[in-house]
Amino acid sequence: MKRQFVVGILLGLVLVVPDGLSSRVLQSQAVAAVTARQDNSQGAKDAEPFPQVPRITAEEVQRLAKDKGKVVLVDTDDPEAYQAEHIQGAVNIPYDPTGDTQEQDQFLSALPGDRLIVFYCNCPHEEDSAPMVLEMWQLGYDHDKVKALKGGLIRWEQLRYPLAGTDVNRSRPANPKS
Repeated sequence: MKRQFVVGILLGLVLVVPDGLSSRVLQSQAVAAVTARQDNSQGAKDAEPFPQVPRITAEEVQRLAKDKGKVVLVDTDDPEAYQAEHIQGAVNIPYDPTGDTQEQDQFLSALPGDRLIVFYCNCPHEEDSAPMVLEMWQLGYDHDKVKALKGGLIRWEQLRYPLAGTDVNRSRPANPKS
């Protein structure tokens, strides 16, 4: 009975949503609310959000990046953070759940469908990059061709892989393994 009540409320909300409000914004808010409720109920502060989103390790991305043209890296941080520091060769498509969804979808739709696309953020658990993977799926991209970088930019830096940007310490020694 309780479940039917909740479903009824959600359907009612969908029916009274103003035309100008994006369903993606509503979906994003609903997913965030469910995720927050799950985290609170389980007491899992470090739980992986969006567990349905496939992850790829930095080591695997580094191997693919050496083979030019096999992978497209997308930084989801804001333009200022991207300018300061990003993975070498990455493009910037900022994640902004409150922004203009049509504009963001245009940028996302311009990404190639025939290569692996890896989204990353400067978050420990892909909090900003994982929703972008879900958005790509909504745009019709193959589930196997879109992933989130596990550990994001934080993990990439730990491994001392190549970075670019205005704040990058260019005197940093390269990773001897790369």
